[in-house]
Amino acid sequence: MIQYAIRGTSVLSPLRPGHDYAPALDDAAGLGFDLVRVFCGELPWAGQTIRDVYARLPAFLQACSDRGLNAYLSYITEAGRGYNLDAHVREVEAIAQGYPVVVLREVANEPWHQTQGNRLSPARCAELATQMARPTGYGAAANDESHEFAGGDHVPAHLDRGRDKWNCVRRVRELLQVSLDTGKPVFNQEPIGAAEVSDPGRREADPSFWYTMGCLNRLFVHGSGVFHSQDGLDAVPLGPNQRQCALQYLSGVAVWPGAHHVQYYNTGHSGSPVVEADFSQVCRVYSGVDGDEGFTIALGLTHGPEGAGIEWGNGYHPVGVIAAFPEVICYHVQWDGSTARTQRGRKRKDAYPR
Repeated sequence: MIQYAIRGTSVLSPLRPGHDYAPALDDAAGLGFDLVRVFCGELPWAGQTIRDVYARLPAFLQACSDRGLNAYLSYITEAGRGYNLDAHVREVEAIAQGYPVVVLREVANEPWHQTQGNRLSPARCAELATQMARPTGYGAAANDESHEFAGGDHVPAHLDRGRDKWNCVRRVRELLQVSLDTGKPVFNQEPIGAAEVSDPGRREADPSFWYTMGCLNRLFVHGSGVFHSQDGLDAVPLGPNQRQCALQYLSGVAVWPGAHHVQYYNTGHSGSPVVEADFSQVCRVYSGVDGDEGFTIALGLTHGPEGAGIEWGNGYHPVGVIAAFPEVICYHVQWDGSTARTQRGRKRKDAYPR
């Protein structure tokens, strides 16, 4: 089976009345993204009604097709405003059926959110999903480790934003666990957004954070995800810093060729390239191994890589640096057996941060 990394980006409110979305689509295609995520329900903050969606979605999807972009439609937003959900899903689906670029569907953006008016339980999402072509996800749960809305073909996820930036981005690891638990692909579709200036808990402007997000997407979810941003929310071209964040995100996704499985190792796992690290000086050190080589990323460095106390072992050693930032470094590692050692007498793997 061919495995493919979805390089998506947010273009969330292009259907609002009077808005010219062409520059945002040109920008997305020019940067190298291949999919845009779009809100197809009411958006009172943008002046968008469901009638605007029905009127403008066909031309928008044609514009995506003209640029070689696929589309991921989130059918329901602001259900609390009382519109008929079944009729709305049928209307949007009838439009989507005419455009092969619609490759993914989602019943609702954050079905649990108060703006959805308590109208979208998992059971209700399942009913609505039967009216939509597959593959379809129900929507992201309130907790990024939850299985509450995991009943669809894939599991949409929104990473927890309530942590410092490195403990925010490292939670892509939790998405791997959800995938293992459910047996379904998990789609990292709306992490904290990029912006021109950081806003803790809401927006992150550090390009190295976004490199790390892309790299961890490659390690844990085969590279697929959506680059989220403030300008993407507004469906306009990315500002200069958001553009740098996007480029670094795509560079991170490309840390390792292809979209096939790479074997994940945490520090201290049996057989890991990294047997020790000083977690008072580094947030996490993760490795992905593909045959006799792979990559190791250390994130959240407080005093550079030299202070992180990284101890290589199990026959692996770094042979180059793939990318380096003040708080992040990604190594190319290879195995030759010359430094192989056992884990006997060392800490058990579950004694290390997950």
